[in-house]
Amino acid sequence: ANGQHPKQTESERERKSGIELGERVNTISAQVKASIFASASFARAAVARTVHRVARGQRPPLSLSSRRRRLSSKPLSKGVTGTTTRAMSSFQNLGFSSCFDSGNGKLVTISDVGGLPIMRVNITNDPYTEVDGRAHKMWFHFKVSNLRGLQGKPLTVVLPNAGDCSYPGGWGGEALKGTPEGAAPYRACFSVDRQNWLRLNDTSYEDGELRMTLDAKAEPALEGADFVYLAYFAPYSQEQHMDLMATVVASSAKATVRTIGRTLDGADMELVTVRGSAKDEDAKKVWFIARQHPGESQASWWIDGFLRRLLDPSDPIANALLAKAVVHVVPMMNPDGARRGYLRTNAAGANLNREWQTPKLDYSPEVFHVLREMHEEGLDFCLDVHGDEALPYNFIAGGEGCPCWSDRLAALQKEWCDAYERTNPDFQQVEGYPVDKPNEANLAIGSNGMCQAFDALVMTMEMPFKDNANAPDMKVGWSADRCRRLGGAAL
Repeated sequence: ANGQHPKQTESERERKSGIELGERVNTISAQVKASIFASASFARAAVARTVHRVARGQRPPLSLSSRRRRLSSKPLSKGVTGTTTRAMSSFQNLGFSSCFDSGNGKLVTISDVGGLPIMRVNITNDPYTEVDGRAHKMWFHFKVSNLRGLQGKPLTVVLPNAGDCSYPGGWGGEALKGTPEGAAPYRACFSVDRQNWLRLNDTSYEDGELRMTLDAKAEPALEGADFVYLAYFAPYSQEQHMDLMATVVASSAKATVRTIGRTLDGADMELVTVRGSAKDEDAKKVWFIARQHPGESQASWWIDGFLRRLLDPSDPIANALLAKAVVHVVPMMNPDGARRGYLRTNAAGANLNREWQTPKLDYSPEVFHVLREMHEEGLDFCLDVHGDEALPYNFIAGGEGCPCWSDRLAALQKEWCDAYERTNPDFQQVEGYPVDKPNEANLAIGSNGMCQAFDALVMTMEMPFKDNANAPDMKVGWSADRCRRLGGAAL
């Protein structure tokens, strides 16, 4: 009555589906036959043309594989972009790649300016982050190769979109006291062996561009090098994490490792639990987590040093700690973002350090799994390890703005910070973030959310991308090794 067809019975639907399927098969079969006939006709015509060309004394046409070889041998034209490509202009043998673990960078152009090569590379975006209202970027890590072809000429690498990055103040700022006049506050990291990372002194930031000049005359480590890696900070790769877990952690009788969940990319979320002589019912539950923000590789170096000392059977401080506490460590909170070369997000674009109130399995599973374990195991203390783009200091951010903040927590925090500063003076308590006003803390931030949930001392540890302004080092700046030592000192 409404002009609709009556419902079909199951047998009618199956019969109709079978008819339609048969018609599609017949159609495809006809198309295949036509294609085969056309291909055969084309082949016969091609043979006839070749015979005709040879009979007239002409060269036969190139085969497809020959044409591909000839095309692949030609240099790419200017303006070609990509993660792996060869250069253009007179410096056509210069190479570029960011196609590796934690790589980030897209080649824009390579040009000849007054006989000197200029390479322009854009930093690529993280996925859009709803809570921050932007797509972050700042981490870079790429390889420049075939340097010997420059015959000693310096190469300048420019990041033209540095001024559009998440924290452009991190590139510049005031010169650090104790450094030579004109020294940049931020200097890029470089390595010719992927083991030893130095600071590139000829780094400058001006008009929204970060410029890095590779000159063997100014940097002896570049002498004779055919390739160099450039990075925002010394990278700590997924392979290095796996090596740490398979050697230092796996070889310790004190440590157990559990996979507590998986990330959106399918990576393991690993929880290391270290026990000594303390009985579980009497022991304090102490937590350390690192690398919520994947571009802050300082955190992985810190955890590396911390775990190596904690698991040293002959270290008296480690043994004393394990007589009183069970230590839980999440060495890699964001393996997906770290491997993808992101600054602040996981694979879905979640800023994990803004997910601690309502983590979701389909958006922030990393926080979901870790927070579940914290509630099951208990938490008396936690340190969340990070890096800061702008401030050239090592410092902590506490939970002063949490509703649960008390004189007890304030006293514990002061005692801990005083002890840490005495143990390693690279840590300090003068410079840092503004303290939250009472009851105004953002509880979605990890340290604040945990502090409130467990009424425990929880702090965020921050380390610089620049250098430690209280003890600058022109050769390595704030470095991987200094991060390790600071991590070991936390015991």
